[in-house]
Amino acid sequence: MPRTFSGHRFRTARRAAGLSADEVATRIGRSSWSVFCYERGSVRPSIAIADALADAVGRPLTDFLADDSKAAA
Repeated sequence: MPRTFSGHRFRTARRAAGLSADEVATRIGRSSWSVFCYERGSVRPSIAIADALADAVGRPLTDFLADDSKAAA
């Protein structure tokens, strides 16, 4: 089952954690623009960055993986 990073799920979790994109960017060593791109889905983060994003908001990476087969069906 192919799965990809869900920027929408991440944005929801970031906001629920009370974090700004700038705060997350600082935690993962990227720019806030990069965080916005990941959230919008215009850029897919590498697995290492996706894991860092999940750590930044205190959630497991699996919370942010969407099932591609459902989208393709």
